[in-house]
This record gives sequence, structure tokens and C-alpha cells, in this order.
Amino acid sequence: MSKQALLEIGTEHLPARFMKPALSQLKTLTENILNEKRLTFERVETLGTFRKLVVFVHGLAEKSADIQKEVKGPPAKLLKDANGNFTPQSAGFAQKNGLKPQDLLIKETDKGPFIYADVRIKGEKTEKLLPDVFTRIVTGLEFAKNMVWEDSGLRYGRPIRSLIGLYGDKLIKFTIAGVTSSRYTHGLLSYGNKPLKVASADLDAYIQLLRDQNPPIFVLPQERREALIQSVTAEAKARGYQADLDEDLIAETVAFTEHPVAVCGDMDLKTLTLPKLLITTVLKQQLKMFPVINKQGELQPYFIAVRDGSSVNQTEVCTGFKKVMSARLSDAVFFYENDQKEGMDAFHRKLQNVQFLEGVGTLADKAQRVEKIATALADALALTQEKAAIAQAALHCYDDLASHVVYEFPELQGYMGGRYAALTAKTADEKAAAKAMEESYWPLTSSSALPTTVQGNVVSLAGKLDTLAGNFLIGQIPTGSEDPFALRRQAFAIVRILLENNWNLCVNQVLSIVQNAYTPTYKWTAQLSEQLRSFIAQRVAVVLRERGRNDGLLKAISNWADMPLGQVENVVRALEQVQTAADFTALREAAKRVSNILKKADAPARDVNEALFELPAEKELFATLSQVPQTHPATEQEYLRALKALAVFKAPLEKFFTDVMVNVPDEKIRANRFALLARVRRLLTQTADITQL
Repeated sequence: MSKQALLEIGTEHLPARFMKPALSQLKTLTENILNEKRLTFERVETLGTFRKLVVFVHGLAEKSADIQKEVKGPPAKLLKDANGNFTPQSAGFAQKNGLKPQDLLIKETDKGPFIYADVRIKGEKTEKLLPDVFTRIVTGLEFAKNMVWEDSGLRYGRPIRSLIGLYGDKLIKFTIAGVTSSRYTHGLLSYGNKPLKVASADLDAYIQLLRDQNPPIFVLPQERREALIQSVTAEAKARGYQADLDEDLIAETVAFTEHPVAVCGDMDLKTLTLPKLLITTVLKQQLKMFPVINKQGELQPYFIAVRDGSSVNQTEVCTGFKKVMSARLSDAVFFYENDQKEGMDAFHRKLQNVQFLEGVGTLADKAQRVEKIATALADALALTQEKAAIAQAALHCYDDLASHVVYEFPELQGYMGGRYAALTAKTADEKAAAKAMEESYWPLTSSSALPTTVQGNVVSLAGKLDTLAGNFLIGQIPTGSEDPFALRRQAFAIVRILLENNWNLCVNQVLSIVQNAYTPTYKWTAQLSEQLRSFIAQRVAVVLRERGRNDGLLKAISNWADMPLGQVENVVRALEQVQTAADFTALREAAKRVSNILKKADAPARDVNEALFELPAEKELFATLSQVPQTHPATEQEYLRALKALAVFKAPLEKFFTDVMVNVPDEKIRANRFALLARVRRLLTQTADITQL
């Protein structure tokens, strides 16, 4: 027989960002602890709100499983003494394992006979084990920040105010932080926090109990999400528009409500003169409000806030939301107007007083380096017409870091600089530079969009290369999971920009450009270049994997850093098509044998002398060399043809290894055979080093 188990942790208001990791931890903790206790179950389900973390165990057994195990003890000679009595060692070993000495066994091992205890441990009733299980689950949760509020000193995300522990209809008693478990959950806090009795560990009944309240509590996150979207959408539709249903804001709102109800209010038309992203940033990220837009995505003079509870006193609630919103947007208007009065030139001068990184200068120094890197990239890409805009954007893309708006809203860096530059832009180059500045921080995440213009891509690449190099130069290199400056994200973006633009630029080439920007002011070493190359290689592998490629094949491309990344992917795609073919597998093993033989070469490879050939197998292998032309493939199909062409070596190499002894006493013959194999190896590895597969 099995029953269901229910654990509810009632807390004060948990921050929204705590919810997802807490529910994930709850599931893992519960599964691990139940397995440790040998309690079988069908599955574990977690749900809840910012005041209720709930774990439900389906099909939990009524007792833990019996176990039987053999425990190894002392050597067999210590079982009894000379008089036939059990020794203290064997008696103690038996007592430790709950047995009588006469129940001990002797078993042979590879180290001789030893004493063994055949231990049988009976399972315990689940009701007896659950107090400890529930206690460990509750106290095992970890939060980003903790509080201490009572004498036991328990550190927790927020104070615990109630606990429910049920197994079937049985109440499981346990106490944590001065709170003893009961059958009572609670209704909405703003409606009196009414106690609600939970009769048994029936998940459907528990969900329905909360749903039947007035107003209802949607304890299922998905149900809460649906109610939120429906409510917000209805408010926007009532005004003839639609809501900007930002996924991150939806997830956050679901995490800080139990019964989401949308409240719509109007905005001062003056605020719509602000740049769109500034308005939406204030609404979404600071005020947790949904913007209202038309079908073209244009902002409308409304906002939609969300309250926790039904629509009682909506007018008063809306007035309160509007006061908060108006005050924050009025601040934004003030900062925006002041920034325009001060101007970008003033911001640029201020960069001289703002440190970029200790050891690599100020933001003004960084801006000059980024301009140098960006213009060199433009030259390498033959972007003659775009070069002026690239140089201007690169030099000024950090100016807005000294602005009032970005000081208040750091997430708008880059965007505001582009908007300010656009206000005064007159020529085509100035407008292109403004757009590049606006997108200079893109992509903002590993999966978000790249800049939309070639100028923006070049400036973004230059800035990220400088940030990566500057941190590595002063020893701030990510280790393990530590990456406080998000350098992995920077390198990821570098790889994406190079690959997705299909630029004819290789990693060694861009690293050389960065090196030129840093020297002679800073000491650049070969080790630094290798560290950067290795770090970027790791991100190349990740990007290839995310694009559906076998990233393990990257190790076969020893010169990957001297190839455009588009070509690197083409080699990988070609290798994927041939690596498992029977002929290619045999050829790979032959190539490995050639490499192993050459490791024993006692002299550098020389030109091959045909007159020194003694056997037909040598002549045949040498003749095969001319059948494989020296090529410079670029596309996937060209690489595939080059790899398939290597199949002509399969039979000659097999014959060579059968008929020819390479390491012969005659020095000239030996050196000539080494030289022949060296020629073969160069051809076998010119497209990819197949010996690494």
C-alpha cells in the first residue's frame, strides 16, 4: 500500500527571484532524502506561491525497504582464541552489527579469509521517518540571502510562520524555528490571512481548497500565469490596444502574486516624449508594470499594474499605482532633459575620471583602444565606406556611462548614448554611428539578437575583445564557476559575431589586432595570447554544440584559430559525414600509426629520394602522394571532397606496414622512409588532424 504526502512551508513574503530555485531545490531535496531513507515513491511534485512552498509526494510507501548486506570484519584468525572462545575483536564486531558472535561468517577473499557479518536491516514505518524527512527538507533549502528571526538561529530566506506535514490523513508532528506543524494553511494576507484546514494529503483537494476561497488562491504557478495573462490582456483590450507581455515580467509577476488582478491607469502624455526603451525599462524593471502598445508596437499612454487580490477598491488602488509611476517617470524626464543640456561632449570628457579596470586605465583609455581595434577590424573587412561611422561609434559608445539617465538606469547603457547621438546626427555617417552606439552592447544574452548593422557588429566586437583582453591582462581570468565580470558571455558574443556574420576573420587575426591596441603601453605576452585563444576555443565548442554540431571534432582542427569560424564549422560538418565510415576509420588508425612511428624519428624529415626505395610498397606509397592535390577548401562540400580523397592512402599504407620495416640499421634508408611517412602525414592532416578523432 502507498499513500500521498504533503509538506507546506508557510513563510513571510519571499522575493520573486527566490521562487524558481526554491521549488527546484524542494524537488531534488525530497527525492534525495526519500531515497536515502529507502522510502519508495512514484514521483515528487512542487508548487506554491511567495507565501507557500509546497512539495507533494505521490505513491509514498508505508515503510522503508528492508536491506541485507555483508559487512567485512577482522581477519578470520581473530574469530576465536586458542581455547575456542570468541575473541574481543569478533565479539565487538558482532555487537556493532547487532548480531551474536556465533552468527558471524567466514569468507574467502583475495587477501585470505575474513570475518563477515550478514546484516539484515528491517524497514521502518513511514510515519516514524517523516518528521525527520520533513525537517531536513525544510532546513535544507538554500536562499541567495537569509534572515535570522528567532532564538534557534535558523537562517532562511524569510521567517517561517506555518508548517503542514501530512501522510494520508495523518498529521506528522515536527517543529522548526519554534513553529510546530499543523493542518492549517492560510488565505490571502490582504484579506485577513484566514486559516484553512487541510484534511489530508490529497493534492487535488488541497488545490481546490485554496481555489474555493474568496478571492481564490492559485497555488499552481501555471494556473496563476494563465490568470495573469487573461487579466492583463483584458485591461488592454478594453482600451482598444494590447499589452506588452514581456516573458520575464510575466514570470516575475507570477512569482510575487497568489491571485493576480490587473489594474490599468493612464500616463501623462509628456512622458511619451522619452525614448521608448527608457519608458519600458522604468515600467517593467522598476515598477513591474506592463506597457500598453498598438498593433504596430507603439507605446500608448496607459500602464497596467498587478495587485494581489480581487478588484475591490480598484479606483483607489489605480490612483496609488499612478502616483508611483508618475513620480518615477517624472524623474526620467528630468534626467533626460538635463542630459541633453549637458551634451555628449561633456560626458566624453568625464570618462577621463572613470576607471575601467585597475591596471588598464580609464574609460577614456578604453574608448581610444576600442576605436583603434574597431578601425583595424574595418580595414581587415574592407569596410571602407563604413569606417568613419565605425570609428565615431567606437570612440563614443561609452560616453553615456557618465549620463544621468544611465546612472539611474544602468541597464540602458549604450542605448541612451545612441539616442542622444541620434538627436544631433545630421549626416549619414553620424546616423549610422548613432545606431551602432545604441546596439554596441548587443547581444545582451547568449541567445539574444546581434546588432542589426555591420557598424554595430564591428563596434560590439571591438568592445568585447577589449574587455576580455583587459581582464586577462591583469589576471582576472574566470576559474571554475566563478565569472564575476561575465567574461564567458563576452567571449560567447565574440564567437557569435564572427560566425553569424560569416566574416573572413580568424581568431588569431583579431587577437593580433587587440595586441596592437594594447602595446607598447601594456606588456603583452605569448602566454596571454594563448590564454585568450584557449578561452575563446571553449566558447567556439559551445556555439558549435548549440548549432547542432559535434563539438568534439574541434580538437581535430589544430589550426582552427587561423581559419574564419565559418570555415571551422564547415570542417566539422564534413568530418561528421565521414568519421564513422569504415574506410575512414581504417585510414584514421593508419594515420595514428604513421604519427607514432614518426615520434621515433632520430632526424628531421628531409626530401624523399626515390633512388633509395628498395621495395614496391615504398614506390606505391610515394606514387599515391601525387594523387592527393594540395587544396585550399572553404565550403563544406570542398572539405568533404578533400577528406574523401584521402581514402587512396588506405591500401598503400596497409601494404607499406606489412612489407616495410622503417627503423632499419641503414641510416640513409631509415631517414628516407621517415621522410616518406612525414610527407604522408602532412597530406593526411592538411584538412584536419584525423589522428585526434
